[in-house]
Amino acid sequence: MRRIAIANQKGGCGKTTTAVCLALCLKDMGSKVLVTDMDPQGSATQSLYPDKESLEQTVYDLLVDSDTVPLSGVINRIDTDLDLLPANVVLSSAEQTLAGKERREERLRSVLDRVEEDYDFTIIDSPPNIGLLTFNALTAAEEVIIPVDPSFFSLQGVSRVVEALELLENINGHKTTYRVLATMYDSRTRISRELVSALRTSYADSSFNTIIRNNITLKESTGFGVPITNYRGSRGFYDYRSLAHEVLGKDPTQKAIEIEAIQNFLAPRRIGGGVLFSYMDGEVDDIDIEGDFNSWDHTGNALLDIDGRGLWQRVISLKPGEHRYRFVVDGRAVIDPNNARTEFLDGRGLVSVTAV
Repeated sequence: MRRIAIANQKGGCGKTTTAVCLALCLKDMGSKVLVTDMDPQGSATQSLYPDKESLEQTVYDLLVDSDTVPLSGVINRIDTDLDLLPANVVLSSAEQTLAGKERREERLRSVLDRVEEDYDFTIIDSPPNIGLLTFNALTAAEEVIIPVDPSFFSLQGVSRVVEALELLENINGHKTTYRVLATMYDSRTRISRELVSALRTSYADSSFNTIIRNNITLKESTGFGVPITNYRGSRGFYDYRSLAHEVLGKDPTQKAIEIEAIQNFLAPRRIGGGVLFSYMDGEVDDIDIEGDFNSWDHTGNALLDIDGRGLWQRVISLKPGEHRYRFVVDGRAVIDPNNARTEFLDGRGLVSVTAV
C-alpha cells in the first residue's frame, strides 16, 4: 500500500480538496483507496460522509487505544474500492491525551500497518499546522504532496514541511519523499504565474507537472459532497485525473489550452432561434436534457450523437431569462460539465444555469 500524506502548515491551500479528489480519481482509475482524515476539522470526512456527527468512533479512538478498538468498526465504506478512516473535532484533544506516551508520533503508522494488504493507496489529509497530528501523518507516509496556492505564506509552508521531514529522518531514520503541487492557479494573475515559476526554480526535481487550476466545481464537489468524478469534462476533474496519472507514474494528461477551448465550444450558446446544448462522451448510450423549460421531464428531449463519436447536441427554444437544467446520462442526472455556473435547487440538488 502506498501511503501519501497531504500537508502544508497554511490553511486554505487545497489540502482537503487534493486528498479527496486525488483519492476519487485513483479509485476511478482502478485502485482501491483508503482516505485517512487526520484533521480535527473533519473536512475530508464531511465531503465523503456528510453525517459525520453521527460517527461513534473515529481515527481518534485508534490513536489513543488501538489495541482494543477494532479497526473494522472505525473504517467506513463510502463506495466500491473507496473507504474512509474518519475524523471529527474530538481529534483535537489527541495531542493532550497522548502527552508523555511513548512513540506517540508513530500511532497512525501502527494503525495503517494493520491494513497494509487491503488497499493500493491511503491518502492522508493533515491539519494546517506542524503538530503531533501532522507528525503522525508524515511518519505514517512514504510520500508527501505539498499543495501550494498563490501566496507567500503557502510557499513558505513548503519549507516548514520539508524541515519537518528532515527532522523525522534525523530522529528516527524515516525518509519520506515529497513533491509540491501548484493549486488554485489563475493564468490571468501575475502572482499565479510567479508562483509556478518559483516552484519550478526552487523545487525543479520535486514538482508535479500537473497544475490545479482555480475551478468552481472543486468547491462544489467538496462542499456538497458530490464526487469530482461526477463532473467529467470540468477543469477540476481533468486536473486531478492528470495528477492521478502522475502519481501512478504515467504521463500527465493535462492540456490546459485544449480543454479550455473544448469547454468554450461545448458551453450552451445561442444558435438560430434557440440555445445549443452539448455534451461530449463516446462511452454512453443515451443523453437527455431536463430543466425548468420542460417541467423537469426529460422524456422526448434526447440529445443526438451528431458525429457518431460522442458529440451529443440538441437545440432548444427558450424564453428570455435564466434557466435551470441538467443532463440525464444513461439514466443518471448530472450537471453540465462545460458550464461553470451552477446552483443548488431544493428538491433537485445541483443544477446548471444558463441565461438567454
